[in-house]
Amino acid sequence: MFAIYDIQGRSFRDTLENLRKVREAQDSARIRSRSKAFEQDPRLIPDSGRGDSGKAPVSSKAIEAYREMRHLNRREPVYHAYQLMSYPVNTVSIEMGILDAQRHFQQQGFRQMPVMSAEHRIVGMLSVEDLLQFIIIDDGKMQYLSGKRVADAMSPGVITADPVSDIRRVAQVMLEYHLHSVPIADDQDKLIGIVSRSDILRAVMYDPPLTMWS
Repeated sequence: MFAIYDIQGRSFRDTLENLRKVREAQDSARIRSRSKAFEQDPRLIPDSGRGDSGKAPVSSKAIEAYREMRHLNRREPVYHAYQLMSYPVNTVSIEMGILDAQRHFQQQGFRQMPVMSAEHRIVGMLSVEDLLQFIIIDDGKMQYLSGKRVADAMSPGVITADPVSDIRRVAQVMLEYHLHSVPIADDQDKLIGIVSRSDILRAVMYDPPLTMWS
């Protein structure tokens, strides 16, 4: 299962197949919105194209049923997001200024981080590329647009995965939507971890039977 969160909360929770349909509509709306923003401020550089582990136990019967459904080789282990995710999660506040967020990214060394509300709910995703869109050229000098916050730069339709999501499906979402990481949220909308490309590559290195297909 995958979900989409924004400022209003969870707007979607369903299969990957239905996620594609919803995401396509959201991406079209976002492109129109950003194009309008660039028209209003031509100085903006346009986009170049671009705690608790929460480890829920999974019964052997559930894994066996999943193998039967997916026709997986019985010798191949089934990996779930909660088995590979990192925690606790580094996040940024929706009220944080753009420059402060950029410094936070530099300190932590990440390319994407979940955005949290004052109520500690996930409301978006912020990437280095999102921040770069708020660089302006003023008198020949590059600087960040003043008065802007994370709320102005983040991607509001953040995609999350359930703890028991097949890691192959999570990898497929990363590839299809060019994500560096996918937050893991439970059915109570609590952020409990994050799976990055590095986490998946590490699993491939140390456990050869894992194959990346969906």
